[in-house]
Amino acid sequence: MPGPLDGIRILEMSVAVTGPLAVGLLVDQGAEAIKVEEPRFGDQGRYVGVASGGISAMFQMCNRGKRSVAVDCTHAQGRSIVLELAEQADVFVQNMRPGVVDRLGLGYDTLSARNPDIVYASISGFGPDGPYAQRRAYDAVIQAQSGLVGSQTGLNDKSPRFLRQVAADKITAYTAAQSITAALFARERGAGGQHIELAMLDSSVAFLFADSAAHEVALDNQQRHLAQSSAAYQRAIALADGHMVVTALTDDEFHGMTKAFGVDSSDPSVATMGARQRNKEQTSDVFRAVHAAAAEMPLAQAVEALDRYQVPFGVVLGVEDLASDAQVIHNRLFSEHDHPAMGRVRQPRPAPRFSVTPAELREPSSPIHGQHTDDVLTELGWGDQLEQLRADGVIK
Repeated sequence: MPGPLDGIRILEMSVAVTGPLAVGLLVDQGAEAIKVEEPRFGDQGRYVGVASGGISAMFQMCNRGKRSVAVDCTHAQGRSIVLELAEQADVFVQNMRPGVVDRLGLGYDTLSARNPDIVYASISGFGPDGPYAQRRAYDAVIQAQSGLVGSQTGLNDKSPRFLRQVAADKITAYTAAQSITAALFARERGAGGQHIELAMLDSSVAFLFADSAAHEVALDNQQRHLAQSSAAYQRAIALADGHMVVTALTDDEFHGMTKAFGVDSSDPSVATMGARQRNKEQTSDVFRAVHAAAAEMPLAQAVEALDRYQVPFGVVLGVEDLASDAQVIHNRLFSEHDHPAMGRVRQPRPAPRFSVTPAELREPSSPIHGQHTDDVLTELGWGDQLEQLRADGVIK
């Protein structure tokens, strides 16, 4: 069975993570994507971080299943090739700085004049205009400017804390993918094509405000002593041979936790959630006792006890431990295959499981730079010009 986006054709002119991952999510769900890369260097994401065979792990995860066409869009013939591809596309995605794609002659007005039904997504760092619009933007820049770093930095930290991943990039990519599918849905209902403008700054701030900017949302609140996010109070529990996190919110969960670790919680001052809110010191005493008892307990024993009392918990796993986790194995989350350039690759399947239109990877590998140039151009009718185009530097 085809995926839910089967038949949707995407033309992508984006690099790094935001655009490529957004399109990659749609490819995972059945869309077809042609990735246009400049002939000399290609997407710089190919070379960032751990790599094998000239392809980085990040590039593989963001670009699996796409076709790569190496075309110089600054050349008139290269521009013509891209315009022809855009005429056949449902979606166009680009993440250049504002104005660059227009100077190439590939802006929204140009493409929509030739293909009125196209959904055109422009992803930028700070937005299409304004005081920061022309600044170069990478993930760390947006993490800092959006408040993501500020929300991670505690009172006792000597310097700001960054999330140890390209969080702003990924937040923007997921927002872009959802926005594109929403625009496609609107098109199916008769709205036609449209231009989506998405700033990394905007998507990251929206992500932050969902749960981590409480005082900036509820401006008249009387609880300024509390942290911006309830997640700020969470910390791991050290066991004799590992770590876990326990989230005991309800009364049953709280007292189940104390039973699991052999701690007395019979004091009426901690009997209920309301009582624990009023009696912070007594509640803290119980948690300190839990941490002390846990430090002497093997991880396996704690897991068994918390399961028995139905207390929410999670074992702190290293990334290298995920593939051997029992639930991950049960979910059949990972698969392995041989990439023609990278060698052995392990990667998670598409996360959502559709009952009628399963999201299955038709091609699990990311493309080699320019791998599909000849095939795609031949399909367009440029097959007899390949030799000359290559000699002129229009294609790789």
